[in-house]
Amino acid sequence: MNLQTHQLFAQLCESVMFEASSSMSLIKGLPGGQELVKHLHSKEQLSHDQEYQQIDKISWSDLKDTYRGSWVIMKYPKGVGAIKQQAGNYLAAASTGNGVETFSDSRGGNIMDFLKEKLGGKPLAFYTGRDKGDVKKIQQKRANQNKPSSDTSASIISLVTKFKPLWVRAATAAIADIKGMVGIMVKNDSFDKASTKLGKLRDLNSALISLENEDSGVPNIFNKAVKTAVILSASHYYPDDTLDITQQYGGEYYTGSDVGVNKLLADISSGDTKKLGTILSFFKRSLIS
Repeated sequence: MNLQTHQLFAQLCESVMFEASSSMSLIKGLPGGQELVKHLHSKEQLSHDQEYQQIDKISWSDLKDTYRGSWVIMKYPKGVGAIKQQAGNYLAAASTGNGVETFSDSRGGNIMDFLKEKLGGKPLAFYTGRDKGDVKKIQQKRANQNKPSSDTSASIISLVTKFKPLWVRAATAAIADIKGMVGIMVKNDSFDKASTKLGKLRDLNSALISLENEDSGVPNIFNKAVKTAVILSASHYYPDDTLDITQQYGGEYYTGSDVGVNKLLADISSGDTKKLGTILSFFKRSLIS
């Protein structure tokens, strides 16, 4: 791959890693924004489908509403913060881009002091959010078919099309490996394991068919494999900047910090062939497992 291709591949990985959500769009480009929103999605079940409204200041009485998804997102000089009422207390989260810190207290003043200390002063803007749908239903929909938002779909589809031969080669190689595994499993009477691998074969075959329909975006099985590959590669090269890796909804991986991922993608954009090869190796392994 030439340098331009490296840059496009890194762009594709970034598009898949930091998937569209209404919260992510709200804090796009702000330090700590991606980390904070990913933390809320993965740890606090914040829905991807939030309806936000800018407000002049926090209404603590409104925060006491236990309706799920009642978060206030705040832009600060040095990062992004969030507050939600939880079990009689207020839960706050803050990030400047080097991990997410949380704090819980029954007094709103203490919560604001925590955010002020971590994020460098007074908030610049407040946004209150409400779910427009059920979290679990949205997660299940995402698991079945990942589709990018309308404002990013054209660029992502273009990148998917450009790297289609890469996906096809990886999926074809994975299919061949899985067929070999299934044969060995059947020979050893491991029928349950063989059945699981056959399901993987069906998923890969469906993904290859889906690639022929450019409007479908990134097939979910590739989407998930790219995320896994990037996260594991970032942890391999930058363990101190990736922190702990957790596996949650639908087996998806999440990092404790996005710093390692961002460094890895910057390396790929600069033409680091070795790190690109590591991502591709983890990508194929993820398709098989």
